[in-house]
Amino acid sequence: SELRMKFIGYLVVAIVVSGLIYPLFGHWVWGGLVGNQPEAMGWLRSLGFYDFAGSTVVNSVGAWVSLAALLVIGPRAGRFQPGQPSQKIHGSYLPLSVMGTLLLWFGWLGFNGGSLLTFSPVVAQVLVHTLLAGVAGMVVAGILSWFKRHLLEVELLIYGSLAGLVAISASCNVVSTPIAVIIGGVGGAVMLLVWEALEHWHIDDAVGAVAVHAGGGVWGTLAVGLFAQPEVLGTGLSKGSQIAVQLLGIGICFVWAFGVSWLVLKGIDRLTPLRVSPEEEDLGLNVAEHGAKTELYELLRVMEAQAQTQDLSLRVPVEAFTEVGHIASRYNRVMQALETQHQRLQKVLSDLQKTQARLVESDQTSQRLLLNILPSPIVDRLKTNPDTIAESFEEVTVLFADLVGFTEMASRLSPIELVERLNVVFSAFDQLSEEHQLEKIKTIGDAYMVVGGLPTPRADHAMAIAEMALDMQRVIDVLNHAEREEQFRIRIGINTGSVVAGVIGTKKFIYDLWGDTVNIASRMESHGLPGQIQVTEATYVKLNHHYQLTPRDKIMVKGKGEMQTYWLKARSEGVG
Repeated sequence: SELRMKFIGYLVVAIVVSGLIYPLFGHWVWGGLVGNQPEAMGWLRSLGFYDFAGSTVVNSVGAWVSLAALLVIGPRAGRFQPGQPSQKIHGSYLPLSVMGTLLLWFGWLGFNGGSLLTFSPVVAQVLVHTLLAGVAGMVVAGILSWFKRHLLEVELLIYGSLAGLVAISASCNVVSTPIAVIIGGVGGAVMLLVWEALEHWHIDDAVGAVAVHAGGGVWGTLAVGLFAQPEVLGTGLSKGSQIAVQLLGIGICFVWAFGVSWLVLKGIDRLTPLRVSPEEEDLGLNVAEHGAKTELYELLRVMEAQAQTQDLSLRVPVEAFTEVGHIASRYNRVMQALETQHQRLQKVLSDLQKTQARLVESDQTSQRLLLNILPSPIVDRLKTNPDTIAESFEEVTVLFADLVGFTEMASRLSPIELVERLNVVFSAFDQLSEEHQLEKIKTIGDAYMVVGGLPTPRADHAMAIAEMALDMQRVIDVLNHAEREEQFRIRIGINTGSVVAGVIGTKKFIYDLWGDTVNIASRMESHGLPGQIQVTEATYVKLNHHYQLTPRDKIMVKGKGEMQTYWLKARSEGVG
């Protein structure tokens, strides 16, 4: 139950063992020995059961209680995984385990030697048998471990020596020296068999308590009947009877110690779990149950916190003049250096992000300026290919508009007033061009040029231009209504045909159109009348079924001779 039982469980085990199980069973075996009181003799002793220094009374009792606790509590987390070999969980510090074993050896000498209750030459015999049995158990366990695992495991040397000491405790004063060596050696072998059986059954005996104290105790108690010198033993039983009595005592010990402790622990576990939570088990019971933190724990805690939170400002408490304290101090220095460097990198990153934001903002500003000058597809092409851009479009519709009488108006207004009014008009035209998805080409003085059908071709280019022209007239009407002193009049000309479009120059470049279609559209405006929209026959063909158009008398057009043109009046009723 090591590393996983609550402290209350330890208290219960201690109370039950020391207050009930051990006193009663000890009386059954050793009652009346002190002071030679036949009337106080325990019933097992009266049958002839012999256990000189506690192979069963002390060691097996503890082992059977441990087995009950192990079955109730269960194995340690990660010890036995389904479908995988059992995982060995190493002790925290092996040299301390070896030192503890040496201290146990000294204690065992006192325990076994003192069990005579008198100082006599037999004490020396008991001490020699105890030492030899312990050595034999260690040697045999080491040899068997080597043959099985090809490895001399220190833990098995420890357990083998302790199993030899446990085994000889029952008979160290009633056997010969060679027999003591045999009993100790067999005790080491029995310990290994029990160890393997427990692992096979997935019973997690963390410190080998059951393997050492039950395995060695049962064997040592049975060895009394097998090897004890009858004249020294003094029970008056035959060898067979002695063996039977020894087996009876072993069985009674198991039923009593295991049965009572299992019933008590199982009952308590049903009321309140005796096992700690997985989180407490992972944290360690020293900390979870008793708050007993160590330098190493604090170091690992801070390291884990930093791994979880990425907080480099955390520091490990430093205890001076200790090994872990030196490690913690160096760790803190490393963390300080990392934190300083991290802060520098954060500042550099922040500066880079600000610079990037300014660059993005500048690029967006440049993009907006370019889009005010050039069509979006042309801007994209210029970014990837700065060479000359020129394209031929088979059919587009071009519109020219001119503010009639603008020159006379300019003579009456200040430059600022003139530009402000012109800006109002052309800004409204720009809004219309966006609404109708047309491409504004340019303004020249008081003239406005827009085209439909490029740079992205569209089938309804003529209708879109027609809508633009009609809306331009409505805009002028609205502005004239608001401004009664200076009235605007507009003259619009439209033509449909093929053009060449492109960007020329390297400085202050613009997107422009060339071709006869452009020239004729300009003539339609200049040869038109104020307040009218004049279109060519090519445009008329595109609009005839959707708009109201009236023919005009043929006009002479420079370079073209007579041309039939039409006035665009409005959209036809019933046409969506």
